Amino acid sequence: MDDVLPTLLAFGSDGRLLAGAIGVVLLLIGARLYSLAVMAPGFLLGVFATALALDEYGRKFDELMRLGILVVAGSIGAFISTRIEQLAVRLCGSLVVAATTHAILPLVWPKAPWFAAPAAGFVGLLLFPSLYRRLLPLITSAVGAIAIAWAASAETNLLLISGLTVLGAAIQLGTGGRSRKSE
Repeated sequence: MDDVLPTLLAFGSDGRLLAGAIGVVLLLIGARLYSLAVMAPGFLLGVFATALALDEYGRKFDELMRLGILVVAGSIGAFISTRIEQLAVRLCGSLVVAATTHAILPLVWPKAPWFAAPAAGFVGLLLFPSLYRRLLPLITSAVGAIAIAWAASAETNLLLISGLTVLGAAIQLGTGGRSRKSE
């Protein structure tokens, strides 16, 4: 038991072990745990940003202190994510639909009016919350895959991230990985 803590601290003090563990849970059962699916992006963002800051400015902290700082920063990010959940889902939908329309519409309708993308964004703002629940297995798998890739120091390996996303979505959909939260 005396050997476990130093080993855990050595691997966990940069946040990669923590992010990887959350990534595996999100990849496999993220849509079933809706609260985790809402909190995890904020938690991971807090861990990622703090890990970068600690690498730059926190060299004087020992491993246990670094791990504690990462957990606190991640917890703050998770708390913020739960508070702005509906706003974040709606803004995400608006941006996804507007950006997709902006990219695809010129191919289909070259003389599309300037307001087509903002109008599509408004539609996304209204409709995405219902789509978000249906796409939750894919979304949680993608976030989990990104966390796992970062934990493995392979955050630029798009093939790994894509493969894990597809694998995770297939596992979640195959096991009925829909959210059980009702609205």
